[in-house]
Amino acid sequence: MLKYNAKENKKKKKIGVNMELNNIEEKFLIPNAVLKEYFNVNNILEVRPYGNGHINNTFLVVFPTCTYIMQKINNNVFENPFAVMHNIDEVTNHIRKNNIYDGKDPRTTTLTIILTRYNQIMCIVDDEYWRCMRFIEEGETFDQITDTKIFKEVAHAVGAFQKQLAGFHTRVLVDTIAHFHDTPYRYNHFKDVVKIDRMDRATLCKDEIKYVNSNKNNLDLIVKALEEKRIPRRVSHNDTKVNNVLISKKTGKALCLIDFDTVMKGSLLFDYGDALRLGAAIATEDETDLSKIGISFELFKAFTNAYLEEVKDIITKEEVELLVYSYFLMTFEVGMRFLTDFIDGDTYFRLNNYDKKHRPYINLERAKNQLKLSKIIKDNEKELTKIVNECLIKNNYEYTI
Repeated sequence: MLKYNAKENKKKKKIGVNMELNNIEEKFLIPNAVLKEYFNVNNILEVRPYGNGHINNTFLVVFPTCTYIMQKINNNVFENPFAVMHNIDEVTNHIRKNNIYDGKDPRTTTLTIILTRYNQIMCIVDDEYWRCMRFIEEGETFDQITDTKIFKEVAHAVGAFQKQLAGFHTRVLVDTIAHFHDTPYRYNHFKDVVKIDRMDRATLCKDEIKYVNSNKNNLDLIVKALEEKRIPRRVSHNDTKVNNVLISKKTGKALCLIDFDTVMKGSLLFDYGDALRLGAAIATEDETDLSKIGISFELFKAFTNAYLEEVKDIITKEEVELLVYSYFLMTFEVGMRFLTDFIDGDTYFRLNNYDKKHRPYINLERAKNQLKLSKIIKDNEKELTKIVNECLIKNNYEYTI
């Protein structure tokens, strides 16, 4: 495993080495064999854990003049890492070509996969899957947004993603997680998990189980519309939370979407609803005081207006009619997924060591949070629809809903 100490650092005359690495558990370090697949390890200044994702282990690898992101792909969640990397490669290459054609800097306007020494898009060491990408130092992310200007930029990024991929044929993409936004399928899985209750946890969340069951009808509106070809099947990012959008440190404008693990064929409605799920919330996803849960209508309006401005040339009327519903559905679905995973023993949304010790029921807490938010969205459907119509008029659409 890669470790540094003060004596070695002094001999090599390197600066900025994270001296706390020796105190980090080994599973959170990168094996030397992995780093050697990509780099001359003698030139590395620092390796440190990065970010707060639920799924993969992520690190920064710092050199004197550049920085890279390295990730160990969670192959329990992504059973076919080759398919994941295939999708990322196809989609980012398509975006890169469009950006070059438009005179944009491809280094900052989409992800760049770094190949191994043997020209592979990932490496396998000790049955673990690793990938590397350019770290876009020009950008920053936000876990929560209160500024409408920034949230408008998030909307432009999510909408631009759809425009950039409007001519992309979704048949070349692999479904890396089957039924990812097939909400009826996920509901049936939820029922099975509750019935089996292998961790004996169902009694801890009776109210949440009751709420999920009370909303079982009409969970198929988007899936059915896709199947019946009433709305187009498009490339879907499927994880458009605000901290997956890079904002330029210099200009405050959106650079690009990041974290393409779940990119596959789907609907733009998935990305619109998921971006609002956290972006327009007045509390974080981990907030345990349910009285603080709510919607910022100002942020909802700012996002929707910028998004409709961006996708005006490609969005269909039936997609527009489902926008508010998608906001509810994505929030409800994620809440149901957190609840399912809690009952089943936290197998998908893994707990880090801190959570295991201090918040062992964090997935239940997240479930309560998101299910409460979904109820608030549903209760405010008329007001949200009114705002969508105002945005349609402002952007000179030929119709309202």
